[in-house]
Amino acid sequence: MKTDVFQLQIVAIKDIIPHEEYDIERSKPLAEKIRKSGYISNPILVTAIDFDHKKYLQLDGMNRLTAFKMLGLKTIITQIVDYNSQDQVELSSWVHMVNKDLKDFLEFIKKKTKCTIKIGKMEDIEHRYIRGENVGRLCTLVDKNGHVYLIYSNGKMGEKVVRINKLVSFYSDKIIRDVLPPKSDGHDVRMIFRSHTESKFMVVFPTFTRHQIVDVIKYKVFFPSGITRHIIHRRCLDLKVPITIFQDNKSLKVQNQELEKMLSRRAFRIYEEATVYFE
Repeated sequence: MKTDVFQLQIVAIKDIIPHEEYDIERSKPLAEKIRKSGYISNPILVTAIDFDHKKYLQLDGMNRLTAFKMLGLKTIITQIVDYNSQDQVELSSWVHMVNKDLKDFLEFIKKKTKCTIKIGKMEDIEHRYIRGENVGRLCTLVDKNGHVYLIYSNGKMGEKVVRINKLVSFYSDKIIRDVLPPKSDGHDVRMIFRSHTESKFMVVFPTFTRHQIVDVIKYKVFFPSGITRHIIHRRCLDLKVPITIFQDNKSLKVQNQELEKMLSRRAFRIYEEATVYFE
């Protein structure tokens, strides 16, 4: 279904190239939830791409994509967006809240990665883009007491993402995500720690550009789960598409015809303003 506002389409999973790892702690329960409910609520986000025999690049919804694979499904509902549109796609990053000892993490960084640790200050906690080549900051660490550490690395973008994967491997058994405002200060940091009382420190990641994300895929490297954040204006939510549509005995054409018929009976609203939605 394509309108002036959005494009929804069922595509073959084999035609989608992921840009990030999945989170098994989220994917397995999600697969069970979809199986029991009989439907998927929200489409994954993709953009058209022509690389490595793939047609689409996954931008968001890696755990939904993985859940569909776990269920043995070969197709999935997507919202196709124009990745080059500044109006449609905004890039940001997630913050990871970690319930492990910061001293152990710093020691892990010193011994297991080729990164440099520097002492920072609260003003260093901000949304920033990562430097594509040469020395640049990989992430910023902040503990509950306001101590700040800056983690730097040399190399090309693919090498830097490999090191970010190594950093995240220290706590990847449980990744808790949150968001900092674009211009953050000590108050914002304290508020997040109040929301995550068990967390001992946070990892603040930089924002990657569109070209950097595509370039990393060409290195055949995946981002860790929950690093990149794609904010889509006019994102389609709460579709509740029955998984019976994705049956193997139906062609893609037939599946999309059924989707079109289903959606044509559904009314939708467009929210132009930022919305606070209580789940």
